[in-house]
Amino acid sequence: MKSILPLLLFVCLNGFAQTIDLTEYNEFLKDHVSSKGVVNFDKVLKNIDELNKITRSFSKISPNSSWSKSEKKAYWINFYNANIIKLLVEHYPIKSINYVQNAFSIKVIDYAGGKISLDDVEHEILRKLEDPRIHFALYSTAMSSPILKRTAYESESVEHDLGLATSHFLNDPTKNKIGPSVSKLSKTFQWYKDDFASLADMINFINKHSGGAKINAKTKIVYMDYNWNLHRKI
Repeated sequence: MKSILPLLLFVCLNGFAQTIDLTEYNEFLKDHVSSKGVVNFDKVLKNIDELNKITRSFSKISPNSSWSKSEKKAYWINFYNANIIKLLVEHYPIKSINYVQNAFSIKVIDYAGGKISLDDVEHEILRKLEDPRIHFALYSTAMSSPILKRTAYESESVEHDLGLATSHFLNDPTKNKIGPSVSKLSKTFQWYKDDFASLADMINFINKHSGGAKINAKTKIVYMDYNWNLHRKI
């Protein structure tokens, strides 16, 4: 995949401070996401113009070199989540986002005068901020996905909220079953193992955010199948 970093770095270095108004996005999330983090895609489809307006507003903003890591995390997580919902709804009704050909790699998102993909946002931008917790804030629309936060991520609280998102995901028995002898982990940990310096680093990360049993170097780790069916259960 051709790197978009030169373009993004140019934008960042030549950009200017911009204020992000999250009012409309927060209202959208409140109206279309349940208290359990489930998107009402039927309702979103009826209000697609509202979502299109929100994604266009995100695309007009260019994070620049003066932004803190927290500001960048909040912006790009919101950008990703809004655009993946938009992509799915444009093909709705479907059983899974995997029914959209090359859903994560297709360059259909407007940004900086060009087009980027969800993969570009995740792999070339967010992962380079070196915070594995972002994987538990990104919504894949799937049953095995982290749930969608019902309010926007904001720079002032994103570090706290990423900790909550990670803990919630790790302590959800439908996604992880943690035990000292055998631990069944989400495939997310297998897919993004390179985001941890070592197995010991991943173990420490899991133990820090899990609320119950802990794992150790001798724990047998099994990765659970990822259920890509659309997250519709309220």
